[in-house]
Amino acid sequence: MDLNLPFLYLPDAVTLILLLLALGMLRSTAVGNIRQELLVIRKELLTFRLDCGRHGAEPAYLALRNLVDSSIRLAPELSPARLLFVFRLQRKLAKRGMSLPLPNPSLAVNDRIEEAKIRNVRTKLKRLQMELNLGVGTYFLLGSVSSWLLMFVIVPKVVRRSFSHHPGHRVDAFFDMIERVLSRLGRRALWLASTMESWTAAHLKQT
Repeated sequence: MDLNLPFLYLPDAVTLILLLLALGMLRSTAVGNIRQELLVIRKELLTFRLDCGRHGAEPAYLALRNLVDSSIRLAPELSPARLLFVFRLQRKLAKRGMSLPLPNPSLAVNDRIEEAKIRNVRTKLKRLQMELNLGVGTYFLLGSVSSWLLMFVIVPKVVRRSFSHHPGHRVDAFFDMIERVLSRLGRRALWLASTMESWTAAHLKQT
């Protein structure tokens, strides 16, 4: 009995291997780039802290620095494919009026920043946090194959909303909405990755 089994020719196999290698190198480059951006933000934060002193804002400095450090550590895990399971669980809990057991770290940083007494300190820390969220959100949307798939879903929706709700200022509305979407993606990705890291650590302790 003859069976027509699929056969992969050598040139096709070589092409597939080269493609996988290229994707792996692209991912490594993206991880390296976002880590460099986050290191710049951390350096700017530490410089600002030294220049301005504490002024009662030490909890805000520490909270934001810890968030930056977590982002640097979790960068390899920040992709839609890796966080899909945690995202689906979060959506399911949200429908039931519940939330993930680990609080959103970005919200905690917001609270600490609002407690800072000096206005220019609050403004500077908010700007650094915004840069952090935008950088992570951009990386999350462009840094992997699964990110590109997500981008093809998100960008058309942003374009439609920009053109339908803001007909007179479409370009400005588009970039403003993109900025808000990227910031939200950055905050959400860090939250999901932190939750996944916490669950993994708890599972390893149990085993």
